[in-house]
Amino acid sequence: MSRRAFRPIEGGVCAPAGFRAAGVAAGIKKNGKLDLALVVSERPCAWAGAFTTNAVKAAPVLFNLALPRARPVGGIVANSGNANACTGTRGLRDAGRMETLARRIAGKGGAPFLVASTGRIGDLLPMAKIGDGIRAAADRLAREDLACARAIMTTDTFPKRAAAEIRVAGRAVRLGGMTKGAGMICPGMSRTGRRPAPHATMLAFLTTDADISSALLQRCLDRAVARSFNRISVDGDMSTNDTVAILANGASGAPALRAGARALADFQEALDDIALRLAQMIVKDGEGITKVVTLVVEGAASRADAERAARAIGNSFLVKTSWCGEDPNWGRLFDAAGYSGARVNPANLSARYDGVPLLLRSRVVAANVGRVRAILKKPAFTLRCGLGAGRFSSVFYTTDLTEKTVELNKGE
Repeated sequence: MSRRAFRPIEGGVCAPAGFRAAGVAAGIKKNGKLDLALVVSERPCAWAGAFTTNAVKAAPVLFNLALPRARPVGGIVANSGNANACTGTRGLRDAGRMETLARRIAGKGGAPFLVASTGRIGDLLPMAKIGDGIRAAADRLAREDLACARAIMTTDTFPKRAAAEIRVAGRAVRLGGMTKGAGMICPGMSRTGRRPAPHATMLAFLTTDADISSALLQRCLDRAVARSFNRISVDGDMSTNDTVAILANGASGAPALRAGARALADFQEALDDIALRLAQMIVKDGEGITKVVTLVVEGAASRADAERAARAIGNSFLVKTSWCGEDPNWGRLFDAAGYSGARVNPANLSARYDGVPLLLRSRVVAANVGRVRAILKKPAFTLRCGLGAGRFSSVFYTTDLTEKTVELNKGE
């Protein structure tokens, strides 16, 4: 049995050394809840990011994409309740002004800040409230991040945080993160904002006190995102604002991570784990959902085919509504796989719910239908769909679709 390179620990973005955070109510949300968040490092950070590939990108995404990746940053400023999306040149100016305020007030005029927003699309930011909120948050910066995690929530029902620790040359190196998301969830992010291979807003902010270059950090983040946030869906809609960012400040005092070293592999394993835990929290908190489905597509002719089929099945409204109705409608599974563009062998399809075969060699196992119906009543289950065309597989995390989901999204 291989050793586990990391250990989970309590906390979020403040678990690593040298980071402080705050969350305040700036009045952006009408309900008076927390809506302005700051994450600040005591020293400049290497950083990496992944951003929505939606052609309609929000102003904060465009602002971050324009920042040189080799330039250190000082922290992250984020708001909820207003997406600053589809707001034109005024929105870009406001994103820049938001960064300037955070850098001057919370960062003491040092390295630039990353910017993020989530909420209603099409409204201009209330900049007076943003400025007041940044000042208030800067006064409350502390080594505690729960309020910060709450301040980026929109329709979320709980704050989402995770952290882990590895050892590098005998020193503790920590990673932490927080995320938000419950609706408009079907991310497809890349480092450039250009569409990657087939694959309400989700934001994820990660921190580490590791000493690592921005180029190496980007490589690690790319893999972690590909295995987590880019493999989830609640409603099949990709947001204008999806953002994942990681900051590394080197405050652990451990030696720098190097390509090919065992310590970097340990760091990658811990980062993968945190990203996946956070992504799964988003799925669990999906708007109106009653079931969380771990979907495994196997027997594909290629890895790309497995991913295409998994995404098609996991986003199919007919499949998702059948899960809501607890109906083992296997025909909808393979209808979706068939139109996905993946190669399938219609004579050798299979479907297993929590290991119980419903379909084998394209024939229904009638004796198991009752058992599968019972499994579909559970709040979480695993579905394995075999395409019978090869040896490749892919996993995708998705949900059912309910009347409550419709009710929550039919209007404000």
